[in-house]
Amino acid sequence: MIPDRDIGRMEGDFRRRRNGFGPILYTSAFGSFYIGVTVGLIFGALPVFLLAHRAWHPDRFRRAVRRFIQLYGRMTIRLGWPVVRTRIVDRDRVRGVEPCVYVMNHFSFTDIYFCGFLPADQTLIAIRSWPFRLPVFSIFMRWAGYLDVESRTWREILVESGRALRGGGSILFFPEGHRSRGGRLQPLGQGAFLIAARHGVPIVPVTIEGTQRLGGYVSRLLGPARVTLTFHDPIIAQGADMRSLRIVRKDVERVFRETVYHG
Repeated sequence: MIPDRDIGRMEGDFRRRRNGFGPILYTSAFGSFYIGVTVGLIFGALPVFLLAHRAWHPDRFRRAVRRFIQLYGRMTIRLGWPVVRTRIVDRDRVRGVEPCVYVMNHFSFTDIYFCGFLPADQTLIAIRSWPFRLPVFSIFMRWAGYLDVESRTWREILVESGRALRGGGSILFFPEGHRSRGGRLQPLGQGAFLIAARHGVPIVPVTIEGTQRLGGYVSRLLGPARVTLTFHDPIIAQGADMRSLRIVRKDVERVFRETVYHG
């Protein structure tokens, strides 16, 4: 087991030498481990999981795949301990608010794995197009019915979002659109807030900090990190007009700045 003081020293080393041999070796090792876990889960656990959920109907199949993806993300992160240590803060305060729209800040491509810790086990993820072009990964995203917000029309996104929310599911958006560069908060798109307002469901801000060292702006490679995932009080939009949406967006910006971006 690696002591906390050594993890801190390793983090510092990775920040100073992020293009050196150490990060490359660690990334290669974790990549091999990740591929092994993925292959084992797909061919070993997935068939049993689908049978246990009686996933032969299209709707049941999509729901089972979403649940499996969240389990997979959670397991992948947990198996990275103690090099990647994860702390979950105040998740209980948002249990039972589903359906809802989660909005999360965005530092790294690894952020999506931490979505496995969301309390709702039926979460539809709305994300940009590039993950839909990745081998294997794209297959599961399409099976789960995840939303490609770049290639879908706004009307299609509204229809699919409404169907998920009416079915008791929740939706996750990264309202910044793409990863933060240099640790600055980027302008938040209004799509997530409009969907929540139109369907009368709460916005749940979720902040993540630490993944900037896991393929983020601090290091493009993977390295030791402490990641904190914090759940904040739900926010209700008072209407779907532009003024109401602007107020909700400002509230979320404030939460992001106070918790993660610090200014």
